[in-house]
Amino acid sequence: MIQKYNKLISYFTPKDFMGTVRLLWLIIFIPGIIGFLIKMISGERLTGYGSYVPWGLWIAVYFHAVGISGGSFAAGVIGYLRGIKGLRENLTTTLILSGVSLVTGLLAIWLDLGRPYRAYRVGLSPNFGSMLAFNAWMYVIFLGLVACLLFLIIHKRPEGKINDSTGWLVPLLLLGTILSVAYPSQSGAFFGVVDAKPFWSSAILPVLFLTSAIISGTSALLLVQYWLNRQQGVLAHVDENPFLYLRKIILVAIIIYAIAEFSEYSLALWSPVSHLKETIYLIMFGKFWWVFWIVHVCGTVAGFYLIFKPQSLHHLATGALVIVISFISTRLNIVIPGQSIPELKGLNEAFTHARLNFHYVPTLIEYLIVMFIVGFGLAAFYISLQLVEYYIHFQNQKGR
Repeated sequence: MIQKYNKLISYFTPKDFMGTVRLLWLIIFIPGIIGFLIKMISGERLTGYGSYVPWGLWIAVYFHAVGISGGSFAAGVIGYLRGIKGLRENLTTTLILSGVSLVTGLLAIWLDLGRPYRAYRVGLSPNFGSMLAFNAWMYVIFLGLVACLLFLIIHKRPEGKINDSTGWLVPLLLLGTILSVAYPSQSGAFFGVVDAKPFWSSAILPVLFLTSAIISGTSALLLVQYWLNRQQGVLAHVDENPFLYLRKIILVAIIIYAIAEFSEYSLALWSPVSHLKETIYLIMFGKFWWVFWIVHVCGTVAGFYLIFKPQSLHHLATGALVIVISFISTRLNIVIPGQSIPELKGLNEAFTHARLNFHYVPTLIEYLIVMFIVGFGLAAFYISLQLVEYYIHFQNQKGR
């Protein structure tokens, strides 16, 4: 028994890169699982959202994870079809990253539901006039498509060709790319059709959601490629593929996002009668000003610099990590401020209750659940990758 415990402890001891990763995962997941158990027992009593601001931190995490899923799939599959070194050999890794990210996002929104065990109803009795139902079905179709693609790529023959012997791999990859671009954009469209919220009712939101999905998803894919290089014990140069290819996508997408965001904010602030001013002032100078200026602006600038002028592959991976973490602020600064301005003046003074408040602040349980979601996503990715590798090895042994 003591030997088993010593073996378990040595598994998480940071002797090498993977040991450090496991230790960091353990630090994240243990508090997260405690928060998950508390949430399952207490329900939503310990959360900070209410009737006026019903969507909070978990919804932002959901949209961020969905964006990573779509962006990583699009960047990875296009790189595969172009024959980019690193991406062509590791298409299964791209598919697993995309699928696990989407499942992780769905876990986040499932935990946010007041009655999570009734989520099956969106499949049995959907209302396709609702963009949420439309999105839910699109997610299911996409996950089914990822499963089919994994099966085809694992059994692909011959190995050197882009398409497989059945001829279905490339057409399904193209269909998946269309879906991976559609559902992050659809997330922005979901907000854009809410006319009661002036800050959300904007045609530019689908563009912002799609662009941020490409940024965060490609950054996550770059981190995975860095991890694969570390596993193989060979670090490529920053100007070699796939890192050169991924760097270009991230840098161009950040510039596009910055221009689009500046256009939206500057036009609203310039207009003397804009209904968005109050919300934008809240984002930039409100209680959570640091989310915009430090996490979003400074994080984006720091990540952009590290990716634009990386001194080594380690600096490049650090820049990608900064981008993945900091770009959740783009979701937070859309989801929460859009609900934080009363539609009727004086509504917040008309009724008094802890749940009738426009000033949303995440509670400790909400942060612990986010740690659980992140830990779940990392573990699911690693375990899925190992299972696929074991299956491929088993098939190869069986074929001999």
